[in-house]
Amino acid sequence: MIHELFSRFVAITPRPSTVILPRDGPEFKASGKAKIVPIPWTYGQTIRRLFFQSVWLGRLYGKNSILLTTDSKTPFFLPKSCTLIPLVTDLAVFRMPEVYQWSRVLWWKLQYRYLCKRADFFLTISQFTKEEMIDVLKIPAEKIYVVPCAASPRFAPMTDHTQKDTVREKYRLPQKFLLFVGNNNPRKNLKRIMQAFDILKDQEKIPHQLIIAGEQGWKFKPEDVLRIIQHPDAIRFIGFVPDEDMPTLYSMADLFLFPTLYEGFGIPVLEAQMCGTPVLTSGSSSMREVGGQGAVYVNPYREADIGAGILEVLKDPRAAQDLIAKGFENVKRFSWDSSAQLLNTIIEEEVKE
Repeated sequence: MIHELFSRFVAITPRPSTVILPRDGPEFKASGKAKIVPIPWTYGQTIRRLFFQSVWLGRLYGKNSILLTTDSKTPFFLPKSCTLIPLVTDLAVFRMPEVYQWSRVLWWKLQYRYLCKRADFFLTISQFTKEEMIDVLKIPAEKIYVVPCAASPRFAPMTDHTQKDTVREKYRLPQKFLLFVGNNNPRKNLKRIMQAFDILKDQEKIPHQLIIAGEQGWKFKPEDVLRIIQHPDAIRFIGFVPDEDMPTLYSMADLFLFPTLYEGFGIPVLEAQMCGTPVLTSGSSSMREVGGQGAVYVNPYREADIGAGILEVLKDPRAAQDLIAKGFENVKRFSWDSSAQLLNTIIEEEVKE
């Protein structure tokens, strides 16, 4: 997300830009105007890296600058001449602290305390998160600007049968499957998704498998759920899927499931819609704001509601086609280029130099 937005922003801003990245992070493609500076320490060198980000980064690059940061990752002891603009993605650390390590929760909350006092104004990725910031952090509404996310233009319906066959064989995919994409963090609600699917397999005899794509998260053990359901063989975890395979994976699914408990935005919903896949998601947090009319909305805390939503799509081909058409219309509201232009306008209007 940050890569998509900031790479476009540095290409259009009239200001000279320095992009500071983890040394072992993904490649950042920026325009020739931007200077790329890798952090001296890797993810494995936690203490040194944390000290650099929290102290020295601000001293080295903060003077007479505009500092764009993400969430609470803000250097302490910034010079007074530094304009601080944090981009807040969500406040799950306050709403669902139990899904994170306690040490991280304490550190992030300490950073947010400093952030709220020091920031000149704030950016966020959805109206939902803006309202969360007003409620939880007590930030005045006029100090918060919404710069929405989008999905990469590479997502589109895959019609190449050879490519579909290749991906099907690579991940051993069945002819009919439901798809979830995301990590296994408890707020992704995988336990209820798996249980709702299992009930449908048992009671409705649906022919589908549930395919779960994404890296292993934390505080969730799939094997604990697989032990207590009736059809564990119908659920498969295929792990990390590279970007080049994702449009095909989405396109082959009969339904994309994303009934998560808490999201600041929810880009996978747009990715699925761009690939022409019906979407089922939560009727809470930012999901209605993102999915528009192109999704079925359910109560993510009720397995029966998730199951009923799945059946609504699988049993009615016309409803599925209607969702697909509305999904294609919905994604037109979002564009990384438009968001980058909006970000540039906000900064130029707010920062007077």
